[in-house]
Amino acid sequence: MKRKFMIVLFSIGLLVILAACGDSEATSDSGDKPSAPERFLTLGSGPMGSGWYPITTAMTELYSNEFDGLNSTQLEGGSTANLRSLEAGDVHMALNYTTDFNAALAGEDDFEEPLENIAAFGTLYPVYQTIATTANNDSVNSIEDILDKHIFLGPQGGGGPVAFWKMMEEYGYDEQSILDAGGKFSYGNYSDGASMLKDNNVEVFLAGGAPAVPALQEMEVTDPIKVIPIDQDKLDSLEAKGLGITAGALPGGTYKGIDKDIPTYIIETMITVRKDLDEEFVYNLAKIFWENLEFFEQQVPERAKDFSLDTVLNGINPDDLHPGAKRYYEEMGVFD
Repeated sequence: MKRKFMIVLFSIGLLVILAACGDSEATSDSGDKPSAPERFLTLGSGPMGSGWYPITTAMTELYSNEFDGLNSTQLEGGSTANLRSLEAGDVHMALNYTTDFNAALAGEDDFEEPLENIAAFGTLYPVYQTIATTANNDSVNSIEDILDKHIFLGPQGGGGPVAFWKMMEEYGYDEQSILDAGGKFSYGNYSDGASMLKDNNVEVFLAGGAPAVPALQEMEVTDPIKVIPIDQDKLDSLEAKGLGITAGALPGGTYKGIDKDIPTYIIETMITVRKDLDEEFVYNLAKIFWENLEFFEQQVPERAKDFSLDTVLNGINPDDLHPGAKRYYEEMGVFD
């Protein structure tokens, strides 16, 4: 009996030792991953079906896998909504436009007062602002021609209309200028706007694409379009103001029958984080993001082709970077 008791005790002890070894091995594996100060990371995205949603889907998967014990999720939103969610602490990291980020810091446009707890993480890809009309509309060939027209401006409160009015200021025009000339505005989703243009219910259509606007691509299958160029001196002046808007050109071949580059203004999709996030944590967020570009190229190839450290500061003042992101970019020679 005593011998049986000793065997049982020995067996239990052996199991405890083996279990401890197993735990030690698991800890060793997870020890290769950076830790996070919190268990959860929430990302602000765009609506499901938008170009932003699959990007944040990939980010949540990547961060959940690459951090020890981190659960990453996403919330649907939009550029200005995401910035407000960051300020409120509802999300930790979010996608938004450079124009809205700069406006939020200054307390301008859709922001009644400056947001104080946001910091730049980096720019991802350009969004080419496209002012289009039908190819057979001979009355619209320049910005001056749109003053007395019915203009579709996209979703109300979005980054596109904000950037549009900043561009119009370079020509000396504002909303009242349009109204005084007999023009008017409409807002809505891009699919509806393209239908309105096709049916001649509006004469001018504004949208942002990377570089193409899907709604315009669908429309041009049966109804060709033309894109209105922006004067280069106006673009240069606009970029110099530091509003998060850069000068650029819509690449030739983006739309049928338009072979030459069309000068236009560009806003950037960027990532913003809460300013109070731990510096080491944000450093690791940046390191993991930029060292896994192949993963993004597999998940979101059309967007990821433009992800580059060469353009990570486009539309961003380096002084507005989170210290953790800035430290990573310094190590990578971004500022050299």
